[in-house]
Amino acid sequence: MSESAGKAFDLLFYLAKAGETVSLARLSRETGMNKATALRYLNVLESKGVVERSKLGWTLGLSLFELGSKVPVRQLVVDKVRPIIERLARETGESVNLAYLADETAIFLDRAEANRSLRMRSMPGDRLPLYCTGVGKAILSQLSEDRMAAILGPYPLEKYTEFTCTDPDDIIKEVRRARELGYGIDSEEFEVGLTCYAMPLRIPSSDFVGAISISGPTARMKNPEIRDRFIYLLEQAIKDAIELLSPHYHLDIVSKKAKN
Repeated sequence: MSESAGKAFDLLFYLAKAGETVSLARLSRETGMNKATALRYLNVLESKGVVERSKLGWTLGLSLFELGSKVPVRQLVVDKVRPIIERLARETGESVNLAYLADETAIFLDRAEANRSLRMRSMPGDRLPLYCTGVGKAILSQLSEDRMAAILGPYPLEKYTEFTCTDPDDIIKEVRRARELGYGIDSEEFEVGLTCYAMPLRIPSSDFVGAISISGPTARMKNPEIRDRFIYLLEQAIKDAIELLSPHYHLDIVSKKAKN
């Protein structure tokens, strides 16, 4: 291994071990590399997305996904997206959730709540069904028809409320509609009194398939003006999250107008 490559790996291994944002001064001191040399290698690594720079210092970057690294994907996504869902909760006054696909369910990774948020029974870490939740439908809308059919399976689906659809054919139609609209809707299908709008969150060149949702009381969420505003804010949040998570990809995001 060349000396240059060795020094670059020294920096990467140090950042991985630190597990937090590290200043250039600390990095130089603890690796024994002078600041100028360290900064030169960091700038190269940053250009490839392998490390990222902030006002506080340096951290590992999301482009390590491409290298098959052991970067904790879920925690990286939570850390990066947390400020965005907190902002969305403030803007809407409702609960905002971040979820991802795991096996054949959606797992809540994080939640941000506003003062007036309706308290939900599910919490971060909980597994939710894909076929009757907003995040689930948004996630299903990113999958192939074959995989979606396999997930829904031949077995009877649980009916959580009187509004839960358990017919696989009808669910597939609803997911196709979500794919067309750009967002999934849960109209009291998982929890009575709760309506949810969710949009897919996909990181290019990674296997992360997730969604961000806004959940609130049905009476508020079904108001057309509120719905349209929330869909717009949700779309902006998704764009910001993808841009933050994928700084080195050109994303062709097509704006979708909220529909009934």
